[in-house]
Amino acid sequence: MATATVKTAAQRVDSGLIAPVCGALRTYLERQVELLNEEVRNYPTPIARCDDQLTGLLEQRASALAQLERLRVLADQGLSRTDGIALAGELIDLFLNRR
Repeated sequence: MATATVKTAAQRVDSGLIAPVCGALRTYLERQVELLNEEVRNYPTPIARCDDQLTGLLEQRASALAQLERLRVLADQGLSRTDGIALAGELIDLFLNRR
């Protein structure tokens, strides 16, 4: 009996596409940070201490900035096949789960 294997996005990404995929992800994340910054900047005041919506926005922005930093570090080191595929796969999975 054959067993089906489930491949993660990281395993499906062709190594020749690492740089373009990471570039597209970087562009997407940069735009998300811009949008989140704008939303935080225009958030209605006064802000209650227990405001979960603002906290959520700040957490989303922090996550996007952390992923952007990971992309920058990888780009500075040169996108190795293993690291690039793993990061691209993680970010694709993250993106697909948010939609």
